[in-house]
Amino acid sequence: VMRIGIVGPGRAIDRGIADRVSALAGDSAELVFHPQCFLREGHFAGPDAARAAAFSEYANDPSLDAVWFARGGYGACRILDLAFENLSD
Repeated sequence: VMRIGIVGPGRAIDRGIADRVSALAGDSAELVFHPQCFLREGHFAGPDAARAAAFSEYANDPSLDAVWFARGGYGACRILDLAFENLSD
């Protein structure tokens, strides 16, 4: 079973959305939602630093097979430099 890490580089999501998506995935994948997905700062899923750190953490996690964005948009562009400088080779 694939393990897919999910981060929120843009807008926050509600836990109900995470539950519904996990139900849709069923046994085909294990979806691992980063707690940052549920943070709120304005319309973003937490401050830029928290969104960048969550992406870097999951992108560098060898136990995950993929990283998906819960939502993208302008917020994702704002964290680009912060997130990429913390990626491992």
